[in-house]
Amino acid sequence: MRSQTVTLGCAAIVATAGFAHADPTYSGVLGSPGFGGSYAAAFIAHDDGSGESLYAIGSFAATDVPGGSSIARWDGSEWAAVGTGLQGGFSNIMAVYQGDLIAGGYFDSAGGVAGSAKLARWDGSAWSSMDAQSSSFLNSVWDLQVWDDGTTGEQLYVAGNYMDLNGQAPLDHIAKWDGSVYTAVGGSIGGAVPLIVLDLLVADLGADETLYAGGRFLTIGGSNANNIASWDGSSWSALGSGLQRTSGFAQVIHMTSWDDGNGTALYAAGTFNRAGGVPVSNVAKWDGASWSTLGDGLDATVQELVVWDDGSGEALYALGNFNNSGSTPVSRIAKWNGASWEAVGDGLDGNGFGALVYDFGDGPELIIGGSFSSAGGVSANRVASLRPAVSCPADLAEPFGTLNFFDISAFLGLFSAGDPAADLAAPFGSLNFFDVVEYIALFNAGCP
Repeated sequence: MRSQTVTLGCAAIVATAGFAHADPTYSGVLGSPGFGGSYAAAFIAHDDGSGESLYAIGSFAATDVPGGSSIARWDGSEWAAVGTGLQGGFSNIMAVYQGDLIAGGYFDSAGGVAGSAKLARWDGSAWSSMDAQSSSFLNSVWDLQVWDDGTTGEQLYVAGNYMDLNGQAPLDHIAKWDGSVYTAVGGSIGGAVPLIVLDLLVADLGADETLYAGGRFLTIGGSNANNIASWDGSSWSALGSGLQRTSGFAQVIHMTSWDDGNGTALYAAGTFNRAGGVPVSNVAKWDGASWSTLGDGLDATVQELVVWDDGSGEALYALGNFNNSGSTPVSRIAKWNGASWEAVGDGLDGNGFGALVYDFGDGPELIIGGSFSSAGGVSANRVASLRPAVSCPADLAEPFGTLNFFDISAFLGLFSAGDPAADLAAPFGSLNFFDVVEYIALFNAGCP
């Protein structure tokens, strides 16, 4: 690139050959003012007919948004209500099925609609009942997954803590819905533990696409399986000797699949310290045949696993209640580098519960939800995002690949708006003269 010099009203700095690789940065845009209440639990991308938007769900009230109770939609500049929201209790999960947004949790109703407790659908203009008949205080929905088992067609799988669904007692803890009828999925779960199915995952580990279920159970469909099992469309199978805990109840809270270069594997997270008899710490890997550990693991419950590229290549990220991996401090969010877990900046000041990779148009960001009020030292109420590291941090505006006046203007706009993306130099957490000086240096360094 041709050498340039910029002053921004300061002394000119001569261009140099290059610059250090930048780390991903936390942004508090989604969390300012964000959500009041307890936490954001999950996110999903959905087009209700007016264009794709990011949706959030949990136990919160969107600040200054009438009707923004436990569910909200980001309209590009602020959070907006989804009808009149979800009333009472909390919400856990969303899915898109047959063009509609499905919400599940432990709420009394959606938009005040009769028969919409715990499970409801949004068509872009109104909430409606799914005839789950699940108003009992004992019932809750914890996960939703859309899957075609190759025989019955695409259906919505419903997991949770319920003893009946649609008035059918045999439908407990896991069932499927084709848009009108609920049916069983190979039988129920059992065991002398507080029974619940917390997570569902569809993954192909090299043989065929399979549905995986995780939670707290010792049997499923009559088969022995410690807290995790697979469903091939006709029967349930254990994953080795499963996931266990030497003291107290083990539970699988979240699963994801990822190819780390050695083939696609299933990664499980929750509260457990044995995986197939192997000592682990709340996170483990299943390669289709055996379990293995991921370094020192994490020292408390892991709530979420997600794969994201921060600009240095795809990696596995974990969120939860933890603070350390072995002797390494990792505050509620950590990145697996292939050999060990490492910190992601200053982390979160409260628990992390859910995450989604979402692109607002400037590259995929990692959207993070939880009970925190600060992410990476940036104010963010219950929701924040991680923005990828960039190979040329001064290149902020089109045309990308060249540094010019538009990049300077973009930086000044970010700085004037108080955007954390302009926070380039210590002391972090506030914008000042040092950030301007750092940008000047980056600009004059040019791009590789």
